[in-house]
Amino acid sequence: MGEGLHPDTPPFDRVRVDRELPQEARAWGRILDVSALEAGDLLLFRPASSSLDRISKSIVEAQARGGFPERHARWTHAAVYLGDDEHICEANFGIIGFPRGVILRSVHSYCDGVHVIRARRPRNMTPQQRLRIAIGALRNLRRSYSFKQVFDFYVAAASGRGFWSAMPRGPRIRVRALVCSTLYQDAYNFAHHGTRVLLGTLSTPAHLSASADFEADEPELRWRLIE
Repeated sequence: MGEGLHPDTPPFDRVRVDRELPQEARAWGRILDVSALEAGDLLLFRPASSSLDRISKSIVEAQARGGFPERHARWTHAAVYLGDDEHICEANFGIIGFPRGVILRSVHSYCDGVHVIRARRPRNMTPQQRLRIAIGALRNLRRSYSFKQVFDFYVAAASGRGFWSAMPRGPRIRVRALVCSTLYQDAYNFAHHGTRVLLGTLSTPAHLSASADFEADEPELRWRLIE
């Protein structure tokens, strides 16, 4: 459980795509089969290689120091699937061509041969409630990072400070940066509590990977080979 879809997994069929695709997917020749996904699903990402970039390595090490086993600590990024067969809402920085902060992007941008992708579905929620997760994420669209927030996040990842606490479903403290897993947790809380929820719920990708708020049976992801 929780292994995710690895780039080495063979595609299960071929598909002709007439619309524009991210250059990563076009170059690699595969896209993600999203037919098993629904709005509000959580997507987790991690590098497929054991050679991590500096920030990813710091996140993994900090999550491990926080007490998470390797199967949870290895996830370094999270996003909200929007349910339209294409888009995710994510908080990120350093992506060429995108502003720093909360953005809308094609899920196929991660079809690049270097990312492992895992999907999780919130448990005990109707499709309408899961749609509210997507809406909750989109409420933060274009919320931006400052350079100081990016630096503070890196320091937090390197030290582990500010990451570790029990996470009830209700509002929590504010944090300096709206990071990827915080975006998902805030959107999840919005689905339950509406606009009463404060932004900045303490969370990490490892929290979401280990959370019992998701179904044990994960949506099955597969690659599709582009013709």
